[in-house]
Amino acid sequence: MTRNNPSISVVMPTYDEVDRLCAALTSLSRQDYPTDQVEIIVVDDASPTPADAEKLEQALAPFTLKLLKHETNQGRARARNTGLRCAAGDIIVFLDSDMTVESDFFRAHATGHERKEETVFIGNIVWGRDIPPSALTRYVERRGVHRIDGRGSVHFKCFVTGNSSLRRDLLERVGFFDEDFTVYGGEDLELGYRLFKAGVQFEYLEDAVSHHNHIRPLDQLCRLMYAYGQGSIPILVDKHPELAPVLRLDFLQQPILSPKRILLKTALLPGIHRPFYWAAALLINWRVPDLLFDYLLWNSRTRGYVQKMVEKKSKFN
Repeated sequence: MTRNNPSISVVMPTYDEVDRLCAALTSLSRQDYPTDQVEIIVVDDASPTPADAEKLEQALAPFTLKLLKHETNQGRARARNTGLRCAAGDIIVFLDSDMTVESDFFRAHATGHERKEETVFIGNIVWGRDIPPSALTRYVERRGVHRIDGRGSVHFKCFVTGNSSLRRDLLERVGFFDEDFTVYGGEDLELGYRLFKAGVQFEYLEDAVSHHNHIRPLDQLCRLMYAYGQGSIPILVDKHPELAPVLRLDFLQQPILSPKRILLKTALLPGIHRPFYWAAALLINWRVPDLLFDYLLWNSRTRGYVQKMVEKKSKFN
């Protein structure tokens, strides 16, 4: 091992997307990085149609594949932890199985960690070449780390596991993903917050480029946000109440007659939400203000959270 080539473990959970997974592994096979310094760990979270191990190994050659399988679907947090428990690299790279990467992807992450050790690096996720542009794709391209220009420190809420990396000893210091998260979302924000509290910095790594080859339509995305609000946000708020402002839920803690609470509770009403949703859906191939998408996603996840709290309250009454 040389100082310029730290060992890397790529942890990649997957669920029922064999073709995209093969494309991801093929892109990893083209990396300009020593093959003996990298391990690729794929965790199949009980896909109904499991991928053929030999086909995956051929796609990844000359790199070596470690394929782990869950007997039952356990969620992304536990899938990543399964990979982490057998990872041996100095640097852990998280990558989603619907991503393809540029040939210098490993080297970009490794160079970042040579420059700054106590740092989580968040890579540059762009749309795949086959994803047609729309108002929604342009909106997503301007979110998270893309709000800043070039390299620079970012908020811990920008930590996403589609394309990011950190040194293994940081994970050992704060702990792995919280396995209480079993549905979509929340596990990366929760881990990012624990890392932030431990004094870890977060930085955008523009050179570490991955291409996202899967886009959800607006209706599916809103349903996913509703499920996130209903299933994951209650866990986040219960564990870390101080995250309510980050999740834009602090208005629920204000007095009932406060103007902000009245305004935002009104914004959650179906009669307000539906016209804005249909306006965005009709204009999706043209132009939609970012503020409208912000509202729709906030509305979906907040309605899910409020509904869960109502159900919880009625259960104990």
